[in-house]
Amino acid sequence: MTLSITIKVDNEELATINDIPYKQGMNVQQAMESAYDLHQDAAYNFSLRYFGSQLGYEVTTLDRLSQQIGSDANTYLFWELLINGGFSQHGVDSTFPNDGDDIEWNYTRYTTERHAGTRYDKVRSTKLVGGRGTPSA
Repeated sequence: MTLSITIKVDNEELATINDIPYKQGMNVQQAMESAYDLHQDAAYNFSLRYFGSQLGYEVTTLDRLSQQIGSDANTYLFWELLINGGFSQHGVDSTFPNDGDDIEWNYTRYTTERHAGTRYDKVRSTKLVGGRGTPSA
């Protein structure tokens, strides 16, 4: 009963942490904490930010790469969370993987074609209106 976490930048794999002990009812945040305890590498670290009850917690920094907003509204780099290759519908505190799942983090640029209508659209909007934690309408 294990999980794995894969870390990518623009879909290019940087690292995989395998054999993370799975416990029924654990969320992605707990899996990441277990991976941290197993990995014992200063490079594997992460930070979370709370975006309100609708969006929950998001990873804002992973392996020292942080979310970034450019000088124009179209430049937004962030960590997208995928479970077995599909977008997570919830934050790390409300996403519950199953035994054997692959948790994937991909540092990528926001694009309308890929991210419009997803939770990342709402997180991006929140960041663009000053990061107050309340998504814009």
